[in-house]
Amino acid sequence: MNSALYVGRLMHARRDADVQRAFAYPLYVACLDLDELPALARLRLFSHNRFNLFALHDRDYRDGAAHGVAAAHAARTAQLRRPATTRLITQLRVMGYVFNPVSFFVDYDARGTISGAVAEVNNNYGGNHPYVLGPDERVAGRSRATFETSKQFFVSPFIHGAAAYDFSFDAPLDGARLAIGMRVRRPDERAPFFVARLEGRRVPLTDRALAWAAVRYPLMTLQVIGLIYWEAVRMHLAGVPFRRPGPDHRPTDPPARVARTSGAAR
Repeated sequence: MNSALYVGRLMHARRDADVQRAFAYPLYVACLDLDELPALARLRLFSHNRFNLFALHDRDYRDGAAHGVAAAHAARTAQLRRPATTRLITQLRVMGYVFNPVSFFVDYDARGTISGAVAEVNNNYGGNHPYVLGPDERVAGRSRATFETSKQFFVSPFIHGAAAYDFSFDAPLDGARLAIGMRVRRPDERAPFFVARLEGRRVPLTDRALAWAAVRYPLMTLQVIGLIYWEAVRMHLAGVPFRRPGPDHRPTDPPARVARTSGAAR
């Protein structure tokens, strides 16, 4: 099978006027060939749209409940050139639970070159937004597939205001290793104030590999959400301004700007 696990680590680092923090933790992600989802039913520890130790549910992805995850991705990228194959890089449900801060649908052409991607982002408030990364977003002259887009969605209660995202993919088709990076910067600055990097080595997707992952990384999805809240507590204690999203989950203005506006209105 083309589908696999990638075992490695995730690193986050933030350095700006509010806080300077960096941390990393080990994890694994699934890299699924969307055309293979029916064939994955032969695994005992993995199911598609059914409860199991590990599972992928279409409803966990944008428009997946209505159309299925593969068809939803095809519809979302219909304006782009049709890929030869797609890999979904994501966290699986573990014992029925998952929270994916971001999942990546990576498209490849017939030569195995990355032609585009979708970064599907979730926040802790039930919001979801897919960033479609095609030729218009691609940054020319880079050795790895790199895309640039503007922030359109509320992600963190500790990151406010306009921002630009740079996504880079060092992810050869079914390669022995992958690395995906994200840099967040202010629109008028080139240096990022937030950096995240996922990297891992390929492990064939088998029942044995899934059993090993369950023992080595017990309840991984709960650990992910737990670490998010733990870091949020530390940021709050450090005095970083906190804001909740509105009902439309649009990016929020910096608290200082809101305070000045409110004062003027009074």
